[in-house]
Amino acid sequence: MTAPQTRRDLKEMTSWEFPANDPIDLQVRIPAGDVTVRAAAIQTARVTLSGAERTLDATRVEFENGVLSVIAPDRPRLGRTADLDVTVEMPEGSSCVAHTASADVRCTGELSSIDLHTASGDISAERVSGVAMATTASGDVYVGEAGEVDANSASGDVTIGQVSGAVQVSTASGDVRIDAASGSRAEAKSASGDINIAVTPGIGVYLDLSTLSGTVSSELDPAEQTGGADMTLSCRTLSGDVQVTRAAQPATR
Repeated sequence: MTAPQTRRDLKEMTSWEFPANDPIDLQVRIPAGDVTVRAAAIQTARVTLSGAERTLDATRVEFENGVLSVIAPDRPRLGRTADLDVTVEMPEGSSCVAHTASADVRCTGELSSIDLHTASGDISAERVSGVAMATTASGDVYVGEAGEVDANSASGDVTIGQVSGAVQVSTASGDVRIDAASGSRAEAKSASGDINIAVTPGIGVYLDLSTLSGTVSSELDPAEQTGGADMTLSCRTLSGDVQVTRAAQPATR
């Protein structure tokens, strides 16, 4: 029999606002719920929390020396009221570190770097000028644009839009797709899934492609595969297809 809800179990909302003339460093740690981070051309840092009263009371929100922290206790302390929805708005160029056991993490706008971990949930980031690190045990990973990428999922697809530097992507069960890779090194691994990598035109590529149960194909011209070897591209899957293509040229105005 389910215990009746008390007033402290009902969902409430609270918020904080801090002056932030420069980019900040955000640190979020919650057991479960939802995390939304918005980077925009603003000079404040705003935090909005939605959850049970007992969860809000136990969550620590602090801003000191350019570091904004949103820290909730582990699930055992909070019981069935552990879910917490976190929304943060902060200046463009800020960084974000988020750790959660069960939550989706979404980042919009341009961030300088991200380090996102969730045991169960999807991860997405729109633009990261520096290094984008994302790990989920069960969920999809999407990064629209980044300087460098290190993304991992045990069960889920990993999709990268554009990456100008090194990229390392792996998934145990899921597909890997990179729409435009132009760095010196690109590595993609999947135990069970297809790998599709598009290389920016004009880059010499050394190809190291393999699959035990699937097909391997490359649309690159021989000169692109043997020329200056500006990029080393390694793609390995046990069960799935590997395809290397040329990335679409950006539209000219």
